[in-house]
Amino acid sequence: MNLQNLLDKYNIKIDINTVLGMWSESHRHFHNLDHLNDLISQINEKYFNDKISEKIKDKLTLVALFHDIIYDPKSNQNEEKSAELFLSSCQEKNNPDVKEVYQAILDTKSHQSTTKLSEAFNQMDMNIVERDFRSLLEWEQGIYEEYKIFGIKEYKKGRLKFLESILDKYTHNTENLLKLIDYVRDNY
Repeated sequence: MNLQNLLDKYNIKIDINTVLGMWSESHRHFHNLDHLNDLISQINEKYFNDKISEKIKDKLTLVALFHDIIYDPKSNQNEEKSAELFLSSCQEKNNPDVKEVYQAILDTKSHQSTTKLSEAFNQMDMNIVERDFRSLLEWEQGIYEEYKIFGIKEYKKGRLKFLESILDKYTHNTENLLKLIDYVRDNY
């Protein structure tokens, strides 16, 4: 199913070109179409390997499309605004699937899952921290480009705090995460 058909299937009144255009904004260096495509690939892989149903695939894809659709590094309301855009585009706001997608979008703010859907999506969204050092370095460079507006000192302080906070959650990739922490310390 193509993405416009998915939006139509759930009576979501927004054109896929508008969605993709928002993901293509010039200030995006990590939270861009590459990130969206990576998420959709992960979702499709789970579906094609019979790990999720078509309905779960559809809902995860909707979360992927909308979870970072509004993205401004200076705002701390991106997830809420993205969820509201999703909901305002839906014709059937009281549909349980719509409510579940809406909640999963909100849950990406803290990556604290409140449903099985948000748990599955958050794992995919944070999959980057489980990858090799080269991938982590590309992630870091994209995040830096998005947040350098705060200045190097503030960026470094916030980034180190975040990276150190996830070490205990991704223990199987500690070596690469520690290398990334060293990179941030040494290069900013």
